[in-house]
Amino acid sequence: MNKILLPSIFFLFSCSPTIFELEEHNILHDESLRTFYTYVPSNVEKDMTLVVGIHGYTGNASTFIRYGEADFNYFLEENNFIGTYPEGKSFRMHGRKVTSFNDLAGSIGEGPKGDICDIDRDYYAYPPDCKDPHRCTWASCGDDIGFIEKVIDHHKNIYDIESVIVVGMSNGGMIAQAIGCNLPKKVDAVINIAGMQHLGMSCMPEKPVSMVIYGAKNDTTVPPEDILASDGYFYEPMKNTVNDWKLKLNCQKSSKREILDPADITIEHYYDCLDNKTVTSILDHNNGHDWPKPYKWGIELLFDPLLN
Repeated sequence: MNKILLPSIFFLFSCSPTIFELEEHNILHDESLRTFYTYVPSNVEKDMTLVVGIHGYTGNASTFIRYGEADFNYFLEENNFIGTYPEGKSFRMHGRKVTSFNDLAGSIGEGPKGDICDIDRDYYAYPPDCKDPHRCTWASCGDDIGFIEKVIDHHKNIYDIESVIVVGMSNGGMIAQAIGCNLPKKVDAVINIAGMQHLGMSCMPEKPVSMVIYGAKNDTTVPPEDILASDGYFYEPMKNTVNDWKLKLNCQKSSKREILDPADITIEHYYDCLDNKTVTSILDHNNGHDWPKPYKWGIELLFDPLLN
């Protein structure tokens, strides 16, 4: 285990950045050496919450932690949460480092409703671990869900973890939802940020898991309403995923509210569900393929349905 210092770019009442110390870990999984980072808050107690933060396509742990002007570790420290940041499998193409996670859709290329991309689609270099890939394949073909399960188990073996929340942006949101579906006994909630899964491949958990899903109307990369993205790939509309989850969890009650400041947002919250879980849809009427903004407020917005 190596420890590194990550300077926060999040300023509060001082001009000096806060220094957040991260632990670097490497484990062997799926015949590959995989890396994840851990942030441990200053006050470790019993019954801790573990937050698994997953970056998007071509990203890494740092792009998730320091996304925009907010530092995710500051949110963890404020709430006394342990955080961990797994990194996707990577390869180099034309001098560019490409990273991604296998959400069991982008690696397959074809679902129950056909190919996940149009004839005229953008070309994405598929990772070398994809054998005989489909023409629509763009994501890693490795066992990323198994890798993240090991990351969760690692922390449970060290700390007294009461609950696990998996949050991801874009490709990270896709695999966050896939983890909720495939590891429902190890995950309590998922937050999917702009990560609609491919058309016909939006999954549901067998055991109740809370979900917060965020989409923005001006997002043409992974659109929450139109099924066809600007790069020629098809995605399941957000409302379909929300309807499937609320029915699966047998949610009995709902509420709806509008937020106009600092962003124009509609929130639909479904509760009184199985095992006291909830399903929340957050639709941003102005944003694009991004976190809700301003970023610090956006992080709190995403976690609020799970914490309050």
